[in-house]
Amino acid sequence: MNTTSSNHIIRKVAWLSLFALLLNCKKDESFIGTELQNEDLNVSKIDDFIIQTHTTLADSLRADEISISTLGSMNDMVMGKTNSSFFSQLRIPVDNVNFSGAGPLTDIVLDSVVLSLEYKDHYGSLNAQTFEVYQVNEDMEIDSAYYNGKSFTNLGTNLVQAGTGTQIPNPSSTVYADGDSLPAQLRLKLANSFGQSILNESGNSTLSDNESFAQFMKGIEVKVNNPGQATGEGAIFLFDLLSANSKVTLYYRDTAAKDTTKFELLINTFTARVNLNTHDYTGTQVSAQISDSTLGQNEVYIQGLHGVKTEVNFNDILRLKDSGIIINKAVLTMPVDFTTGSSFEPNPQLLIIRNEEGDKLLIPDQTMYAGAAGLANVGGQWNEDDSQYEFVITRYINNILNGKFPNNNLTLETTSSMVTPNRAVLFGHNSVMNKPKLTITYTKY
Repeated sequence: MNTTSSNHIIRKVAWLSLFALLLNCKKDESFIGTELQNEDLNVSKIDDFIIQTHTTLADSLRADEISISTLGSMNDMVMGKTNSSFFSQLRIPVDNVNFSGAGPLTDIVLDSVVLSLEYKDHYGSLNAQTFEVYQVNEDMEIDSAYYNGKSFTNLGTNLVQAGTGTQIPNPSSTVYADGDSLPAQLRLKLANSFGQSILNESGNSTLSDNESFAQFMKGIEVKVNNPGQATGEGAIFLFDLLSANSKVTLYYRDTAAKDTTKFELLINTFTARVNLNTHDYTGTQVSAQISDSTLGQNEVYIQGLHGVKTEVNFNDILRLKDSGIIINKAVLTMPVDFTTGSSFEPNPQLLIIRNEEGDKLLIPDQTMYAGAAGLANVGGQWNEDDSQYEFVITRYINNILNGKFPNNNLTLETTSSMVTPNRAVLFGHNSVMNKPKLTITYTKY
C-alpha cells in the first residue's frame, strides 16, 4: 500500500471523526440559543420574586417493616434532642425445637446470650451511649399499619447484662465472632435469664412453630438511655435488621455429650419491625417556627426521622401571567448555612412537593421521567461546593401561570424520612447572609 496515500486517508478519517464528535457533544442547557444572538431571541432572566419560607412538622409516616432500623440519640445545638429506637419480633428457625435431644434438659447449660445488629451507617459524633433491651408484652402484627409514634409496652426489666450496656459504637470495625470475620456490629450481652426462659420451653408447644412462639415471646424493644448527653454529642445509627448477622444468639453446652453449640433467634422479612423517633425542640428556633408560621425569615429547617420540613411560597409569581413570555427554565436555589467539618451534615437529597386539596404530589418536572431519572431532572442534591440545593421547576411554574395548578406552597423535605437522620439549616427569605432565589430564564414573543 502507498504510505503517503494511507497517511492521507488516516488524517481524513481522524478529522471526520473529530467533526462528528463535536456535532454530537451535548450543549449545556443553561446556554439558550448560544448559536444565535440574544437580541434575536430576546432571552432574559428575572430573579427578584418575593419568596416566603417557614418550618412545619413532618407529615405522619408509616414506621413498620422499613428495610433500615435506627437507634441512638443526639443533642444537636440547632435542632435539639433526637431519640431513635425500634421494636422487633423474633422467630425460631425451625419448628418443634428441642434443645435436650435424647438426654434430659438438665444436661443443657446456657453460657451467654448476645444481640447482634449489623451497622449500615451512622450520623453524628461517636460518643459513648447506653443501650437497653426490653421484652415486649404487647402483640405486634406484621400485617398491621403502624405510624411513627407507636410504642409497645414492655415488661420493665432491662435485659442488657449489667455493666455492658454503655459503649462507644464503632460502625467501621470488623467483628470476630464464632471463628469468622464479620461486618461491623453492635453486640449487646443479654441477661442469661432471658435465654434460660427459652431453653426451659424445650419440647413444649411454645416452640412448635412461630405462631406459638410469638405468643410466648412477643418481641423486643431496643433503645438508648442518655439523659446527660451534652450539646453537640451523640449519633443515630442505622442497622440492617434483615442481614443474617442481625439476630439473638443463645450459646449453650450439653454437659453430657460435651458439645458446645448455639441457637439463633432470627429477624427477617416475616418479623414485624417498627421504628420510633422522637424530637425535643424545646428552646430552639424550630419550636418557635412550629408555633408561629410567620417566622422563618432568617433560617428554616429540614430534618429526617420524621422531624420537620420547609414550606416555600412564591407570592408574586402570578405577575408573569399573560405577560407574553415563554419560560425556558425556572430554578429554585436554597442556600444552606453549613460549616464544613460539622458532624451534622445536610441531607444528601431533598424532595420538592406540590400541595393541592390536601394531597402531596410530585411536580411534573420529576414525573415526566420515571424513577431516578425524574429525581435527577429536578435536582435537590446537596451541593457542598456551592453550599446549596437547586431544583429545576420549569414545568411546575408554567402550570401555575396557565392556571392548571394553584399557587400553593411547595414543600421541601428529605427523602426516606423515616431512616434519614440528617438535617439542613436553610437561609430564610430575609437573611442578611444569603437568600433563597427563584431564577426564571424566558423568551419574549
